[in-house]
Amino acid sequence: MVKESQTKGRTCLAASEIIHQKLVNQGGKAIVYSIQGNAYEIRDEAGKNAFSCDQLPIKPPYGYRVFDIIVELLERQGGRARKGMGRNFRLGEGNCTIDTVVGAIGYYYAGKQPGDSVFDPVFVMAAILDWAGIAHNRRGYLELTANYRASRQC
Repeated sequence: MVKESQTKGRTCLAASEIIHQKLVNQGGKAIVYSIQGNAYEIRDEAGKNAFSCDQLPIKPPYGYRVFDIIVELLERQGGRARKGMGRNFRLGEGNCTIDTVVGAIGYYYAGKQPGDSVFDPVFVMAAILDWAGIAHNRRGYLELTANYRASRQC
């Protein structure tokens, strides 16, 4: 299912669709880079509306809709949100609150509840959003790009 809206003759694609299309257009594989310069290969999981990365060893692989959840969080917070940290905190605690990227993924995507442990995939998700031109991957936070914000004004 493509999440998009059409207004005034323009089609506004959801982040999930932008990323999926870009990955498919590159033959189903791409290399994305973390803020530290680490390279991660991402692969389209054909027919599953999902992608995989060896550094995200979860089954089933993440669905593209995770990017819509992240963008919705960024938009709710004026275009910028802290990445957070799921490694040392449970959902709702410390740097793993629902207003962080890791907390939003845990709560809205994975269905975790406050007090639950969450997997922290933000290092790869942030690199993908940066590669796609949707958000700048900054130290400690993500920020929507001006171009992506303008495309959302449909």
